[in-house]
Amino acid sequence: MKYGLVVRNVTDLRAKPKFHSERRSQILFNEFVRMGNIVNGYCHICQSDGYQGWVDIRALKALPEKNHKFKPDCLINTPVCHLKSGSLGSTANLPFIFYGTSMKLSNIRGTTAIVADWRGNEYRVSRGQISPVGKSGQLAGKGRQIVTEAGRFIGTPYLWGGITSFGIDCSGLVQMVYRSIGKHLPRDSSQQRKTGRKVNLEAVKSGDLFFFKGHVAIAIDKYRMIHSSLGSGGVYYNSMNPHDPDYRSDLADIFIEARRVLK
Repeated sequence: MKYGLVVRNVTDLRAKPKFHSERRSQILFNEFVRMGNIVNGYCHICQSDGYQGWVDIRALKALPEKNHKFKPDCLINTPVCHLKSGSLGSTANLPFIFYGTSMKLSNIRGTTAIVADWRGNEYRVSRGQISPVGKSGQLAGKGRQIVTEAGRFIGTPYLWGGITSFGIDCSGLVQMVYRSIGKHLPRDSSQQRKTGRKVNLEAVKSGDLFFFKGHVAIAIDKYRMIHSSLGSGGVYYNSMNPHDPDYRSDLADIFIEARRVLK
């Protein structure tokens, strides 16, 4: 079994080894994957959560061993983070990376953070553009933070299989913002619905999840939500309360349940 890292700021994960195949998801720069067969220039890969698909082989760098020395300890927390080379006066090889990209913190210089990629290349970013990697044991009371993180994507267009501010789908938004606090959820809404526990609508708190037929949203309260929806044009606030101006009757009609994945 070979292993590799993604060397582009984002690359599509396809259902089949061809360009016009369905986009199942996307993978970010520096992400570690298991590599399998190569067909028509596409490599079959498996992500750390078991999600599988086909990636353009040019977006991957094969590694000599499973336990590569790269150990990321921070995440990019802005929708798009423009990179400057760690050396003043030189140009970064990668112009920008996306929210959720894992990096290694090398140094802090005032308001500037020096972060490194898997090669050891260093980049300068604003200190406020990075957050420490969340720990799964520190999730209590994080519901409002989940809603705040999701709000960074307001206005992002809907894109089937997308996970970035250039386009994101409903379950991709949920997965990315939960990952920012150290909670790793499955990729698809049908899988996400199998996590956590069911809660009554009256007991819903910020950060809970609303599940609909073929859709998932992040709850703000028992009626309101933030989600990525084709019907709303992308990431937007909506409500299941008919008295609210952003009421979506179509969502209220197909609501299934609310679930809590935070303790």
